[in-house]
Amino acid sequence: MSDKKRKPKTSHYFEYAALRVVEFAVNLTPRWLALALGGAVGRLLCLFGVYRRIVQRNFDHVGHWDKGKADKIIRRLYRNMGRYAVDFLRRGKLPPYRVNRYDIYAGAYDRGKGVIIVLAHFGNWELLASIWGKQLSDLNVVAKPMGNPLVEDWLFKKRTALGVSTIYTDSALRGMLAVLKRNGVAAILIDQNMGSMGTPAPFLGKTASTVRTVAGLIRKTGAAAVPMYAIMRGDGSYDIDFFEAEPPSARGADGDSEAEIAAIQAQHNDILSQWVIKHPEHWFGWFHRRFRGFVDYK
Repeated sequence: MSDKKRKPKTSHYFEYAALRVVEFAVNLTPRWLALALGGAVGRLLCLFGVYRRIVQRNFDHVGHWDKGKADKIIRRLYRNMGRYAVDFLRRGKLPPYRVNRYDIYAGAYDRGKGVIIVLAHFGNWELLASIWGKQLSDLNVVAKPMGNPLVEDWLFKKRTALGVSTIYTDSALRGMLAVLKRNGVAAILIDQNMGSMGTPAPFLGKTASTVRTVAGLIRKTGAAAVPMYAIMRGDGSYDIDFFEAEPPSARGADGDSEAEIAAIQAQHNDILSQWVIKHPEHWFGWFHRRFRGFVDYK
């Protein structure tokens, strides 16, 4: 359950009240209009430079686009941030969506060793819980508690109402292992800097501290990894795509566990990197200090 022992600060009550007011307004507004307004708010945040320095440092460090192209991508990124926020706050009817290559997930589940859904802060990852939370009998998400305990409790209740169980990061290894042993499904975001708790792995052509938990569990249990995303198209509908990740046995390194874990980490990061290169305006990791230790974000 959410961490209710933390006493909210005064500022937390104001933040929570603002969230609920915006949520109420979004749900009173037709979706097409709410998306347009969300996009406009995102563009205003871009104009006022909110988090712009971090975003720009990440683009400069990765170096895949020249300045003119990067500026266009960044403007679309902020617009998308506002549009996705609208759908995150909406309740009730789901937006239109198309599912591609669901057979990849079905085949992975049929192996009977549990499934790890590999996610990134890419597109609308929370939409996936809304779609499959009540369709799957044992769907669990690994999450870091929010800084605001009131918002965390709101989010916890929202996921629970969808039929999704929460595994908090301080017990992620134990919780995910239990899920996999009963052939359940555990979803986890792997694209944030893990500092000393991660190990270096290539991401977008650069070195980044990457979570080990997923790779370690795959090697230990033989669980299947299924990367997936949900991205919004221009018309407001979604494409939900599943991707194949080779079983760990196909990436062995003569019994060297560290080499096998590193290979799995690199494989997953490569898949995520391909997403970002193809759809850079949908990756919200640009707002994170993803390359901390290699980039000066001051």
